[in-house]
Amino acid sequence: MREVDVGGNIRNELRKLLKTYRPSQLDEQLTTACPFYEPENRELTSAYRLIHDMAKSKILVKLQMKLDEISVVSELPLEFGRVDGAAGNEIVLTSKDSDIFLFIEIKTGNVKLVQPAIYTILRGTKTLVAELRTGDILTINVSLAEKIVEELLEHMKAKEILKESGKKIPGLECRYCGADCEFRESVKWKWSVDPLKSLPDILGNVDTVVDKIAAEISREIQNRSKRVCEAEA
Repeated sequence: MREVDVGGNIRNELRKLLKTYRPSQLDEQLTTACPFYEPENRELTSAYRLIHDMAKSKILVKLQMKLDEISVVSELPLEFGRVDGAAGNEIVLTSKDSDIFLFIEIKTGNVKLVQPAIYTILRGTKTLVAELRTGDILTINVSLAEKIVEELLEHMKAKEILKESGKKIPGLECRYCGADCEFRESVKWKWSVDPLKSLPDILGNVDTVVDKIAAEISREIQNRSKRVCEAEA
């Protein structure tokens, strides 16, 4: 039997976890093995944020122009954190009951799965993760979100048991861990990647990503219309 049940129990356990971690920090918790791992505060160049915001702005503008029958919003605040974008019939920034079709997360660097899964599972809204370096779209629906978050919660529980017994699992992750530990390498992790190197690919994939998101929205509209017709029949 799994330690974490699906549905309401997952949401309750997740909300407890989110009192300690931000959604953006939890992918790293799932991909690290050592129970004593602590995220290191990394001061990244503002170019990363600039590139991300540039791509996000272009995608949302092109998407709104392409589908003028829907509403698009940027930086929608949620219960925990905020999502890069959302699309729906009517979007009210302060309302949890807005008619939102889906959330949109823009990734110009490493792709995250836990973060969008958290948004999906807490609001019951599908999240599309747009990977700008490849032009791919990943779809996180509610059932997949529950599976991802379930694995996260079980992993965190297992690491907590190891932590209580003092067991450490050193490895490559020690290079970018912020914990004061004897296994941490003396040479700190150095970021040497040029943030502008992938800019041509990122901007070149904007139209591809917009087309894929628009197609998903059109399918969602059709599915909703079909459900309404079936309910009225």
